[in-house]
Amino acid sequence: MRQLYQVEGRLRNNIGDVLQGIVAKAFLSDQAEVVDREGLNKIDHVRDGLLIANGWYMHDFESFPPPANVNPIYISVHIADSAMLRSPEIREHFKRNSPIGCRDKKTLKLFLGWGIPAYFSGCLTTTISLGQSPITQSNEVLLVDGVDHPVPDEICQKLEAHYNEPLVRVTHDPPRTEGDLEEYSEKAQQHMIELLKRYKGARKVITTKIHCGLPCLGIGANVMMIHSNPSDPRLNTVREFIPVLSFEQIKSGNMPDEVQVNSDALKIRQSFLIDIVEASVEVGYNILMSPKNKAHRKIVRRSRQLARVYRFGVKVLLAAGLGSQRLKKVYTSL
Repeated sequence: MRQLYQVEGRLRNNIGDVLQGIVAKAFLSDQAEVVDREGLNKIDHVRDGLLIANGWYMHDFESFPPPANVNPIYISVHIADSAMLRSPEIREHFKRNSPIGCRDKKTLKLFLGWGIPAYFSGCLTTTISLGQSPITQSNEVLLVDGVDHPVPDEICQKLEAHYNEPLVRVTHDPPRTEGDLEEYSEKAQQHMIELLKRYKGARKVITTKIHCGLPCLGIGANVMMIHSNPSDPRLNTVREFIPVLSFEQIKSGNMPDEVQVNSDALKIRQSFLIDIVEASVEVGYNILMSPKNKAHRKIVRRSRQLARVYRFGVKVLLAAGLGSQRLKKVYTSL
């Protein structure tokens, strides 16, 4: 059986998408192949495959789902646009391959509202390891952002005044995007690994990027998460381990020199994720579709119960005319 992992190969504008491929690849054999998350329906329809299908979904719904000969392990999934699940074909695909591991609570509730069994998995990027890679220690204080979540100059100046030194800015925009998917992925993965080594060796990493903050926690780097909207549901997977500071806190000077990491919660989350993915890779499909132990059966039972409850609640609200316009839009089939 082919073993597959995915990266985003269409826009190529966020190296965090490549990072999610790196962490999936670590669970697979050396012969694992990369596929384009934005072209999953173009995967070979003949040869059977196993796909670790973690990540952000997606720019182009027309390129989904993958063919039936591919067994996807849906874990650490984020649905960016709820319209994706308005497609009956896509909902049926997810239901057949459920329960779905969700990276955030908003995505979890979306699946459950459609009656699709799902559970909160957290993000697979917390499991990343640099192994025995040599790390160069530095005194750098890094500020990591990107075009989607930039740090305003005013905030940068406040941080520099707080630490009494200039910050070294690092972007999560890929430096090179040319070549086919394999070429791009290989170069971007090498670049991401070098960034992680730099984060590990830095005195402090300050970031707005979820896929800088989470892997930094995974490798034990000294990281602080900041954001213009710290209540964003996508940040729940970060808040499980460290607080997220608002730009307003930074402007007011109300910020700690260090943040306290919930190391126990981090270890539990890492073990939870590793267990499910390793067990799934061993059998060649999502282990929760046919659970082998008590812990896995508990996840399945709970996800099915919640799916029934949430779906019933959505139907009652819509039938009674009590659902908001947003609820009606989200839960109306295309």
